[in-house]
Amino acid sequence: MRIKRAVDQNSTDILSLLMKVNLPTEGVTENIDNFFIIHNNNTIFGSIGIEIYGDVGLMRSLAILPSLQGRGYGMNLVNTLENYAKEKGLKKLYLLTDTAEEFFKKLNYKVIPREKANPKIKESVEFAKLCSSSPLLEKDL
Repeated sequence: MRIKRAVDQNSTDILSLLMKVNLPTEGVTENIDNFFIIHNNNTIFGSIGIEIYGDVGLMRSLAILPSLQGRGYGMNLVNTLENYAKEKGLKKLYLLTDTAEEFFKKLNYKVIPREKANPKIKESVEFAKLCSSSPLLEKDL
């Protein structure tokens, strides 16, 4: 198991993984420089990304193949992304989820009212269109 930054050549595999776990794919290719993958023997089985808006970020696309969930890979990807966000000078992370709220609460993310989101996050396609009714979580970095 190895985590590394995604490159353009990983886009197709990431999109395929996201479709397998029913997550939105819009905006992934445009943000590939801010994605990480987890792989074994050149097979990608996990991903996570971030859209950066000044000093805040919108975490997106945390995906692990269902057969490999529950082994700590998701937590490793979140930790990697949080460290990356800190290196980039971000102060806060947001995320939208319909399925992983409890997972993120264990990692100290808090549910907040959608109207309290940073205005920059509200402008994102994921917030406004793709996950327009999903719970919003945040974490100070």
